[in-house]
Amino acid sequence: MRRIPDTRSELDELQAWFGKAIARPLPDEYPANPLAVSAPELHAEADARLRGNGGLGGFGRLGIYNQQYWFRLISIMQSEYTCAIHIMGLRVFNDYAVRYLEAFPPSSPFLAQLDEAFPAFLEREYQGECRAEALQAIAYERALSNAFDAPEGQTLAEAGTAAPSELLSARMRLAPHLTPVRADWDFAAFRALCLPDTDLEAEFPLQREAETTYLAIYRDADLEIMREPLTRVSLAVLEAFLAPATLAEAFEKLEEKLGPEDQTELMGGISGWFREWVARGWLCRDEKAD
Repeated sequence: MRRIPDTRSELDELQAWFGKAIARPLPDEYPANPLAVSAPELHAEADARLRGNGGLGGFGRLGIYNQQYWFRLISIMQSEYTCAIHIMGLRVFNDYAVRYLEAFPPSSPFLAQLDEAFPAFLEREYQGECRAEALQAIAYERALSNAFDAPEGQTLAEAGTAAPSELLSARMRLAPHLTPVRADWDFAAFRALCLPDTDLEAEFPLQREAETTYLAIYRDADLEIMREPLTRVSLAVLEAFLAPATLAEAFEKLEEKLGPEDQTELMGGISGWFREWVARGWLCRDEKAD
């Protein structure tokens, strides 16, 4: 930098300008500095604001940050969503990834949170021919990365809230690393085909499941990513705890979603499900309730 800002407001303004400048999408073709194509109007201002070094002026150095920043962010998105890329097509996926990053620029130093809002963003924005397949693939792959990166959370057993009488009044939520998902296609087999494709442009068959599959995707005590089969009703019960809720609040949500036959399965299975889920650490105490 040519001059250290004198005030916090000056520093905030410089950081905002710098962040916006390096977040310019990379042009399809550029000979050296991508900003010379995408934002030539920044040349004089960048040279005035930023110190040159190693034969590069401020504009040249800004271009390096622009190139590396966008390349890194988009490559992270690509690495997380190989199924979605092969369903949507690489150029279409990249377009939506850029639009997402423009709407939700990184606000955390943890790259695991980069795509946190991506599934909801595509749900609103993407209307492509393979919308259903793409949205389910995004949800499935987000669940896989969440199982790997998300924190543990304080389980009910660790919180001393595992007895049946205590569960009745406790506010609970799912363990942060656990995600219930529905899948009408065999994404596990499809992902195994897609992962070796380093060019991200090969075509592979996506097989539809004979019937909808319901899964809990999480990591176990050995840090292995697991896919546990569920029924439609047990998945609905887990989804009732995506936001913190007591058992009474969860059952109120379920009454609106489940029919009479579902209620029969619920009453017959709920006790065993909860014993298993508590033992596995799938349910956590809501820390905000403490």
